[in-house]
Amino acid sequence: MALPPSISCTRPLLSIVIPVLEPDAELARCVHCILGATQNMPEPEVVIVTPSRYVDAIAALYPHARVCAETRRGIYSAMNDGAAASQGRYLYFIGKDDMALSALREALTVLDREQPFALFCDVYWGRRGRFSGEPSRFRLLGRNLCHQGIIYSRSAFDRHGPYLRTMRVQADHLLNIKILWDRTAAGQIRYLEQPLAWYSGDGFSTVNRDATFWRLYPTVLRRYVGHWAMCLLIGYRLLRGVHNKKSTQSSQTQ
Repeated sequence: MALPPSISCTRPLLSIVIPVLEPDAELARCVHCILGATQNMPEPEVVIVTPSRYVDAIAALYPHARVCAETRRGIYSAMNDGAAASQGRYLYFIGKDDMALSALREALTVLDREQPFALFCDVYWGRRGRFSGEPSRFRLLGRNLCHQGIIYSRSAFDRHGPYLRTMRVQADHLLNIKILWDRTAAGQIRYLEQPLAWYSGDGFSTVNRDATFWRLYPTVLRRYVGHWAMCLLIGYRLLRGVHNKKSTQSSQTQ
């Protein structure tokens, strides 16, 4: 299956980056969903990042996609490679087991007309149902937003990216904190209250904890949010440690 030829020779509005380990039916479904969601719209650039041994095979299957070899192993490395290879004014990262939905059409319109710093949307999360992507700065400090519901401007990604490769699970959480707490971007963050994608909900980040992120989190808060946030986190951790210690002692005496 081939993507339709580009309807414009200008720089694409949106680049959609898809990291894959190998070509399979899920990749075909992912690309089909993008095509279906963007019919009669300016064609987004599809960037597929894969191990070098699959580049030729994927390029043959999707001749109008930009296919590049990953330079390092790891999901965030692949996402960085895709961003570097892409040409779009906006960046959207999606897994091959995820599905873009019809709201992508409206998102393209918002990007073109309003040119936000970043666009946040809802997602459907596996079997859990709809997950809000409303960009609350304070909620983000305790819980990340699903990156399948976020489109970053090139300027936002250039300013606050790339993804930190030493973080295995929550490098996108760090990026989102940096973007939403960027005081110079106030008023340039847009929220589209529609589900942009169906997220499979069973990926690596769902079932794994990022020890590096949480070890560095006090420093992250101090640098990008404020000293007060770091102090609150340290105080919370101390209180939680005391509570856990008392709970353990109580259970041992019973």
